[in-house]
Amino acid sequence: MKKILLKNRLLLTLFVGLLLRLISIDQSLWLDEATTALAAKMPLADIFTKFLPGDFHPPLYYLLMKGWGSLFGLSEISLRTPSVIFGILTIYFIYLIAKKIFDTKTARIASILAATSGLLIYYSQEARMYSLAAFLATLLFYLFLEKKWVLFSIFLPILAMTDYVSLLIIPVFWLLGYKDWKKLALAHIPLFIILIAWLPTFLSQLSGGFSVQGSAWWNLLGTISLKNIALIPVKFIFGRISFNNKILYGAVSLASAFLYAFLLTLRRPLKGFSHKVLWAWLIVPILLSILISIKIPILYYFRFLFCLPAFYILAAGGLTSLKGKTFWIFLSTAILINIASSSLYLFNPKFQRENWRAVAEAVGADAIIYPSNSQKEALTYYQKGGQIVYFQNFSGEPRVVWLSRYVWQIFDSKDMARIKIENLGYNKVQELNLNGVEFWKYIK
Repeated sequence: MKKILLKNRLLLTLFVGLLLRLISIDQSLWLDEATTALAAKMPLADIFTKFLPGDFHPPLYYLLMKGWGSLFGLSEISLRTPSVIFGILTIYFIYLIAKKIFDTKTARIASILAATSGLLIYYSQEARMYSLAAFLATLLFYLFLEKKWVLFSIFLPILAMTDYVSLLIIPVFWLLGYKDWKKLALAHIPLFIILIAWLPTFLSQLSGGFSVQGSAWWNLLGTISLKNIALIPVKFIFGRISFNNKILYGAVSLASAFLYAFLLTLRRPLKGFSHKVLWAWLIVPILLSILISIKIPILYYFRFLFCLPAFYILAAGGLTSLKGKTFWIFLSTAILINIASSSLYLFNPKFQRENWRAVAEAVGADAIIYPSNSQKEALTYYQKGGQIVYFQNFSGEPRVVWLSRYVWQIFDSKDMARIKIENLGYNKVQELNLNGVEFWKYIK
């Protein structure tokens, strides 16, 4: 009976996690999600020869979405459903890992924190590879603890072909598994074979990335800064939300950071393990990314979603070391932070994704002027690609035009597109800004 009740509690947690991940799942695709959709429409050969050499990610997620899209279509909900599934599986394996390292009570709390996590919910609703990468890293950590080396050897190259940054978990396995170094080394053989085969495409991607070095775009990729480092724990706790009042946001973030710092540093008796196991998972990939970002900017918090399970397991272990009212106060506070931050995202459109769908509806059949021949994927997905004109090819025939002001500072730093349109006799009549997607309407 006790086992049935415990199983039902886990199922309830997974069900709650699923419900939270289905709320607002039909919001507009943002630019990178639209890239996923357009890549999934490509012929298989074009994905490898035309798309991937200019992208910054391995192929597996795009191939998965191509297969998924051929079965279920490429609507917003369909595109995001695989990430929802991977998000639920991540919660399940967080439970298993916490139970193996600590106990059932800690496992329940860790799974509840993961189920209600604002950041995990957000990326469980995104048609990108980060939810899959977080699941695979969590699964690999479980297989590593269980010493299931055959399965470990299978899923390690799958992770490599899903997300490059997530491979920073590999040094963690070597730091912790040196006693089994022979089996661990053998388990890496499939990974090495895959990486050698993929190396030419990776070098092409790397070359393309370095081509924007020194530009404003380069700085947006995650260069080393105190802000980018500080955002990692803040976003782990609060997800994607922020407040207009930066003083309030800073104060709440600092108080919450102290709460979690206290929980993470509490010590619980472990079942044959050391706290170093979880701390290595949480810290080592981030420290390595700081070093890598000296040359290649990757220091952006969402890229470390695969470290978040360790964060919640450590916090849950700290919580269960507390007793009586203190335990309930800290547990309630942690869950309240998750629920509040998740609710702000799920129910307030202000905190949701760029609203390209509404922009497409507002533009209607009018011409769309772009300052550069890029950043068009979302409007292409919403069937406005045929209306887009690069400003250098625009001669001024239509009476009404919409000028894209989306990240124009990066792609048109001298504002040449706006200057040309206004020199052609167009007058601005409207400014449209929908969650960071800014367009100006002009009439001649």
